Amino acid sequence: MNICSKIIVIFCCVGLCACADWLDLKPETDATETDVFSTGEGYRSVLNGLYKSMGSGSLYGIELGFGIVDCMSQQYDLEKMTAMSLNDPYIAAGAYKYTDVSLIPVLEGIWKSAFNVIANANNLIQNIQDESPDLFQLKEREKSVILGEAYACRALMHFDMLRLFAPAPVNDDGKSYVPYVEKYPDIQADAIAVKPFLNKVIADLEYARELVAVYDTTDVGIAASATGEKRFYAEGFFNGRGYRLSYYSISALLARVYQYADRHEDAFRLAEEVMKFELKGKSFYGDVNFNGVMPSTFEAKTDLKIVSNLIFAVYNEKQYTDNKLTTFFKKENDSDNKTWLVVNSEKQELFYNSQGDDESNLDYRSKYMIYLAGGQFPVSGKWYCSDDELIRERNVTILPVIRATEMQYIMAEYYAREQNYVEAYRILNEIRSDRGCVVTIDGGASWDGFVKELILDARREWISEGQLFYLYKRLNADIEFNRAESRPLKREEYLVPVPADQFL
Repeated sequence: MNICSKIIVIFCCVGLCACADWLDLKPETDATETDVFSTGEGYRSVLNGLYKSMGSGSLYGIELGFGIVDCMSQQYDLEKMTAMSLNDPYIAAGAYKYTDVSLIPVLEGIWKSAFNVIANANNLIQNIQDESPDLFQLKEREKSVILGEAYACRALMHFDMLRLFAPAPVNDDGKSYVPYVEKYPDIQADAIAVKPFLNKVIADLEYARELVAVYDTTDVGIAASATGEKRFYAEGFFNGRGYRLSYYSISALLARVYQYADRHEDAFRLAEEVMKFELKGKSFYGDVNFNGVMPSTFEAKTDLKIVSNLIFAVYNEKQYTDNKLTTFFKKENDSDNKTWLVVNSEKQELFYNSQGDDESNLDYRSKYMIYLAGGQFPVSGKWYCSDDELIRERNVTILPVIRATEMQYIMAEYYAREQNYVEAYRILNEIRSDRGCVVTIDGGASWDGFVKELILDARREWISEGQLFYLYKRLNADIEFNRAESRPLKREEYLVPVPADQFL
């Protein structure tokens, strides 16, 4: 497998160049590799660049967030897109036509962008490993944090490429699909099978977690992650830890990976640990606060991403302009609206519970977080673009990747697998109660009943966040299609083909 990963050398700005020519960046950035890695600030800048790259439209800015991956989960009613051309990649993704000429370049863009991040993470790792701690402001502690986060970035990007371009373990055929690239440059990385791939992701994350603990578990580090406001609205390299793969973010990501790898006891252990993180008796992630979405008008809502519940997100200060949010989340219908992501709430009865009750006027995720674009089409309020620039930037620059709710789902699923359905439903009902639902659910003492209730809630929680497709894929669970069909995804639907052009 040929993978020529381009290097991005950045001082918080991203530029792409060919493998052989990356040192030619000096005319644009006035920095060669030697220049960049000669100071502690240079290392900080390269690390920041990894995160900034993740916010691109090909990754969490659009496609791995609210875009292609959510279309594949049947989350949107694509038939309601107006002025839609027949070769639109989102229609192709919703129909699982992965070889459609409109979708191929989008999938290639995801692959290339992810492996660019991986290449830069590897280059950072290789340079910093033997670097003197004296180069850094906080000496060994800072060096350890940067190295740990680089390993975690590498693991995250690899994991999401595996989730997209390989079968989930439940359908693993033992074949090789995606390479795990561990050095820079590596233009001949071979694909490996799912199980050894996941072992490498886990090894990277376990090591990364140890490295970043030297800061994040100190009094100062704990305080920097203790609240949503501190995680996402504090500036400085050692602040804003919600935008970084901190000890707490890595713990949550590791829980996600353990679960995907069918290591459910380990997943439960990490998820429970995350939910028990606290400072002076106050939970980091357990006290979800919806006050910021309760104002009567969307123009005034200041917390559409519910940061109290958010563990890790990517930051993109230019999300509104560079990723053209109004293309997807317009307030009114017009002839330029070619990709209107209308939530599939009617056909899937999204806010009806399993007992047939309509909870759309109760559940905060509908009542306060779905707006009717053009007065009639339900669209995710998480990406509402307020006319007030300060409010808009406060909301849309946050690109969710991991929520505390997922940790609760992991714990509930573990209990269900252990036949402890009482505890499993206690957790699901706690989630529902925190979001305004008054009916207590109970799918009975059966795995199928639990999975149904889990999916019913996850479909509401993960609207426009890029996680739902992976849930269906991991559990081989029934998915509701627009054509009144409910069944698990077929192999040709859940398995996105690796791009034919892997010379990246």
